[in-house]
Amino acid sequence: MNILIVGAGAVGQVYGRHLAQAGHSVTFFVKPAHRASLEHGLPLHRLGWWRLRSETWRGYEILDRTDDVAARHWDQVWLCVAATALASPLTREVVGAAGAATVVCLQPGPDSAGQVRSWLGDPAQLVQGLITFISYQSPLPGQPGPRGMAYFLSALAPGLFCGDTARVEPVLQALRQGGMSARRVMDYDQAAGGSDSLLIPLIAALELNGWRLAEMAGSEALAALAAERGARIGAQKLLLTAPALRALLVLAPRVLPLALGPYLEFHFSKVGQQTREMLDSYIAVGERQGLPVGRLQELRSRLP
Repeated sequence: MNILIVGAGAVGQVYGRHLAQAGHSVTFFVKPAHRASLEHGLPLHRLGWWRLRSETWRGYEILDRTDDVAARHWDQVWLCVAATALASPLTREVVGAAGAATVVCLQPGPDSAGQVRSWLGDPAQLVQGLITFISYQSPLPGQPGPRGMAYFLSALAPGLFCGDTARVEPVLQALRQGGMSARRVMDYDQAAGGSDSLLIPLIAALELNGWRLAEMAGSEALAALAAERGARIGAQKLLLTAPALRALLVLAPRVLPLALGPYLEFHFSKVGQQTREMLDSYIAVGERQGLPVGRLQELRSRLP
């Protein structure tokens, strides 16, 4: 298959490498200013509990003009940009130039998939996915580590993908052949279980408290999402308790081959505007459902 990866950051590089490993032709679409950073190969480091696997990947092409996208046939287009970048006219132009390709939308938030679906000639072109791996520019500030993109995959956390069978199955097959765990879900909202509506308020609270786990406002976001979209929130609510958060602090360093605190601060500081926009969207969803959103509003008002 010919696969176009829109964005060559932490997410795009990992998906691109494993799709190429499955034997597919991978091309990155980036802005012209980012082209030079890709031309000499990408240092990738797969983290493991017992060893680190490093390589410099060069098996890809680079495009930076939508005319070049329109001139070629694409089987899949993977949107690996931040949720805020979906508002960019350029992203919409690239999707339009790719014709009838399957479009894999990976952006979190209650409105992202609907926004992309509205651009497509056939809504069945959309496959919605949930990213379940960790990736970041290494080394993290103040931490040891190799230079390049580091990432951690867990077989216990397969990527979740939802959409038309004819569109989803080639996506799953390509990922599995490339060494990534993935499965199809029939209802994205129920399968994801409001994970983003738990994570985003937690990240906002962490930012306000110097990136130390503190107060949580995620329960309101979960309730709003459940009321509007039917997400299951029972198990997720258990994660909002103080004992659960303390357990997370104790267990995370033992099950992840990376420094969780520095990773959260580095990654979510970089995508801070996305956090703010997603909080706004959860407040709007709650207001539409007539649910209390006071804690979320207070949290949002305190963010700069």
